[in-house]
Amino acid sequence: MGPKRNTPLPKVDMQTYLQAPDRYELRSGQEEGTPSCPYGNAYQWIGFDLEIQDYVRFTKSVFKKLVRQLEEQANQ
Repeated sequence: MGPKRNTPLPKVDMQTYLQAPDRYELRSGQEEGTPSCPYGNAYQWIGFDLEIQDYVRFTKSVFKKLVRQLEEQANQ
């Protein structure tokens, strides 16, 4: 289980994501140092902002886009 955060994760919507898509990546929630969800469980996947070097939360549309990209890369 990851460290407990006192503040919620910043949320990244599609408009923000499309301004700088290379800034964000999807990481496994099992990696060392990933935060837990608000209910204390581990995330399966979690967003990461490479510019601020911190975890973020993606809206559903951004999350689905990134998962599709991961699946396409795995199938190549």
